Amino acid sequence: MQMNGLAISYRRLRAGFSAAVVSSTLLGTSALPARAATGPVLTNPPALDTIRGIVFDSLLHQPIPDATVQADAGNVSTMTDREGRFTIIAPQTIHHLTVFHDFLDRSGLGSLQADVTEKSSHSMLIMSTPSIATIWSRLCPNKPLEKSRGGIVFGSVRAADAKTRLAGAQVRVSWDAFGSGVAGAAARTSDTKTDATGSYYACGAPPNLNVYVLGYSSTLKSGAITVPGDTLPLRRVDLVLGEYGKSATIHGVVRDAGKAPLVGANIDVDGIAAQSKTDANGRFTVMSVPTGSRTIAIRSLGYAPLFQPIAVLENNNEEIQVDMLATSLRSVNINAKNVSPLQLDFEQRRREGFGVFKDSIEIVKHTNIRAVFQAIPSLVTTGKDTQSFYLYTPGQSLSTNNPAGGCPANVYIDGKPSDTIVLGTLSKEQIAAIEIYIRQEMAPAKYLMLTNNCGVVLVWTKLEFRKK
Repeated sequence: MQMNGLAISYRRLRAGFSAAVVSSTLLGTSALPARAATGPVLTNPPALDTIRGIVFDSLLHQPIPDATVQADAGNVSTMTDREGRFTIIAPQTIHHLTVFHDFLDRSGLGSLQADVTEKSSHSMLIMSTPSIATIWSRLCPNKPLEKSRGGIVFGSVRAADAKTRLAGAQVRVSWDAFGSGVAGAAARTSDTKTDATGSYYACGAPPNLNVYVLGYSSTLKSGAITVPGDTLPLRRVDLVLGEYGKSATIHGVVRDAGKAPLVGANIDVDGIAAQSKTDANGRFTVMSVPTGSRTIAIRSLGYAPLFQPIAVLENNNEEIQVDMLATSLRSVNINAKNVSPLQLDFEQRRREGFGVFKDSIEIVKHTNIRAVFQAIPSLVTTGKDTQSFYLYTPGQSLSTNNPAGGCPANVYIDGKPSDTIVLGTLSKEQIAAIEIYIRQEMAPAKYLMLTNNCGVVLVWTKLEFRKK
């Protein structure tokens, strides 16, 4: 559908916008001054059409630099300058303009398009995105637009055959919003369903916060996909839902900053316990990965850990290519001959820094085991005494409806599933180390749960931690 000459590529974003979307604004009808002839006079000189204009982002209220402006079928194109301005000259009359930019792709708008008519100003053609108020009025008509929660997460949901669009699937978008008490620590959520075309629109996620997107139905489920915070109020997340019990094999290659193969990198994929490593060619293979959208975590000493969403399909999974970025890590003196494998793994995860880590030296400084957890930001501790307590992280279990609003942490003791009842029986002197992952996606893949997205608490006793 055309809206005053502007077509937005995504279906629902494309439908219904009217005067709020400005693609061509008449700012006058003065013609460009004629140029004096400087060479031989041609009997039939070619007609040149010149259009000057600006490409503007009404979402962030700023021009869009380095955008590609294309005339008609793409025979002539130019780039916008740092102020979003462009001049395009074609050997024939221009009838249509299209604008491409990675910002438009990232927002889900796709491209800006405008028809050029005799009434269009050739001296100042304005091509702009719709404002968030315009988009909100169309996609979220039953919700008031709040300044701090004016973000929309949207996308499509399909099955793991890569073809079937899923109507009526549940999509949960959650984000952290910490306050006082258990209820304040719970992640806020926006629950919605896909429409007849498999598209969903979740309104109200704060743009600057990380969001976590999960899709599911009675027989299908994805992993939880983490989407970084962004000043952009539109974020597109397409999901693949896999059938329970179905799995596939994925392949990939990991390279360093110089594009050379990275050997020995650890590969974790949520939904499976096994960990893989890259070979001498930087390649890896992970079998029996549950189908659907998953998060792959790649870690290697000396490199920033990378978390990347992937779509695991039933057939024909494309090779995953990852380039790692080098980073400086604080030095930790470890004599591998004198420590256990559990200690080495713990120290590596601590250096990567995606959780909160406490060793025995820090733990014994607290008065009791409960006090250790009370000092962890974003982890809420409740209970009547030092031995009977509960731990809550942001998020919400899909299988329970916790009246307190928090998400009961997934507790593991010495790598085995446990709970806070058992944890409360331990003394602080028995504990060698503790790892807390407020967000489940940041934990090692073997500890990710398919039934909830609550955080993970790993507790290691001295007896087990020091076994070689």
